[in-house]
Amino acid sequence: MRLSRLLPAAVLGALVLTGGASAGAPRFALFDVHTDLAPASHNSFGDVKVWKRRAALAGRARGAALVRCGGACTFGPGWLAFSRGPALSAGDVAAAKPRRAKLGWGIVLTLTPHGWSSWQRFSRQASLSGATRGVPDALVVVLDGDIVAQPLANQVRRGKTTVEIPGFSRANALRAATLLR
Repeated sequence: MRLSRLLPAAVLGALVLTGGASAGAPRFALFDVHTDLAPASHNSFGDVKVWKRRAALAGRARGAALVRCGGACTFGPGWLAFSRGPALSAGDVAAAKPRRAKLGWGIVLTLTPHGWSSWQRFSRQASLSGATRGVPDALVVVLDGDIVAQPLANQVRRGKTTVEIPGFSRANALRAATLLR
């Protein structure tokens, strides 16, 4: 009798934990590593610090967006926190298409008017930041909480209402286009 009461509670608890683990993960986001990274994701020298355990990072970066560094992340496996909001999110994208380039794949995003305004503000800031430091800002593209591309700010090409972001694998470019339809 007790086991029959404990089993539904255990299943419910597992569902709550699973939902909580992905609740803060952005569906699509474009972050600037230089300006958006949370203090907890910096080591004592100011370099990027990847955390092995999500829970440990979450305790030190409350309210930040936690993203996973996997196979497409050059920082190594683990977790990063971004304390500022993304430059672009899923709501800023009207359409997305994968595009094969000379050196890999990218996605072409058609932005909403709000997204275009956000992009212009972001690109001006990234250009100024890069010019001041002499090195272009590093960006990360996040899909469903995972880093899937890491282009530099000066590699992103813009059209009249589109932005082409390089640095994707074929699979991740197709996944991004499907997710952002």
